[in-house]
Amino acid sequence: MRTWKTIPILLAALAPFLAGQNVTLAPDIGVAQAEYHDAMEAWLNNDRDLEKDLLTGEKEQMRRRVRKAAALRDEVMVKKQAYLDLIVQRLKETRSHLAPANASEIPVSDFRKDLEAQQARMLSDQERLNDLLKEIPEGDEYFMVRRALEAERSSLINLQNTVALRIHALDNLDKSQDAIRGASGGETEAQKLDEILKVWDEERAAATRQRSTWAGLYKTMEQAIDDRAGAPKKGAGSKGNAQKPAPGSRKQPATAAATTATAPAGNAIGLTGTWVYRSQPGAWSGYGEPEMVTLELHRNGAILGGTYTARLPVRGGVNPVQLSLAGPWSAGSTVRLHWTSQTPVAEGEMEFKLAADGRLFVERIQSRDSYIPLGMEVLLRR
Repeated sequence: MRTWKTIPILLAALAPFLAGQNVTLAPDIGVAQAEYHDAMEAWLNNDRDLEKDLLTGEKEQMRRRVRKAAALRDEVMVKKQAYLDLIVQRLKETRSHLAPANASEIPVSDFRKDLEAQQARMLSDQERLNDLLKEIPEGDEYFMVRRALEAERSSLINLQNTVALRIHALDNLDKSQDAIRGASGGETEAQKLDEILKVWDEERAAATRQRSTWAGLYKTMEQAIDDRAGAPKKGAGSKGNAQKPAPGSRKQPATAAATTATAPAGNAIGLTGTWVYRSQPGAWSGYGEPEMVTLELHRNGAILGGTYTARLPVRGGVNPVQLSLAGPWSAGSTVRLHWTSQTPVAEGEMEFKLAADGRLFVERIQSRDSYIPLGMEVLLRR
């Protein structure tokens, strides 16, 4: 009893000393990483048959399933952004140590330790993504989920390569510490750290774009349920109540009527099929005219995907390119898809515009690898 009575007395005695102290808890990158992984697993294990049941399940139940999946995926992106924010914050704090222009010594060991810790975390992330990819069943209904995970894995590999190069640069810097200190006063190392910070900033910006992309995909799924619910049910009209065609009128073919009922508004469905590049004036922009381009697009429910195969000129010659495409399928003549490349490991975005005359304008608007150049070509349907 005496012990409990003395606690308020001790707190009152220590209050003047604690009043001037600002106690804060530093956010932990490992905790943020674990929360991100837990959110990812919760989303993956939530509803594996959502895409497969989207157009066949009971509409109210499917709406609830889509909204739950959208909420879980948004939670994944929130946790991922928080994780990346902490990494960027840590790098900025490390960068602040290089602020003095005339620093007597560059803290090579501190930088190496921080980079090695980042590399270990990224390797752990890659192993977890590999395990998740092995658990995803094969099938077109899981195409978007697999592509999203593969894009994240490709991004991690790119970051690992960048960090490994910086660690190697630090080793060389450690061997020539005296010469670098006299020549640059630490500015060279500051530039190297700025490059790493730029990579992580780009990854954080990509996560922000991915969040809106996933939100759009689930919105498209919900819209598909509404469109299906508003369509006339099969066999709804009775034989006795059917209106007879007027005398002299031509009966519309059944196939044409079905096409009219199921085709969405806009020209998005006109994007599907095989497209090729044929040399003609004004049909390309970039470093040089493509030697060959073949584009194949197909629709799978609310997802538009396909492949882009090309031979593109660059400064050093011609690079063979093989890209996988995926993104939300939406009505309209303009669609933006995310692309990934396995060799080399890279990703970016591509925009497709279907002209009124039937030509397809394909533009690589974002590329994270110089092997795959930016540019545009005009394709014709095969």
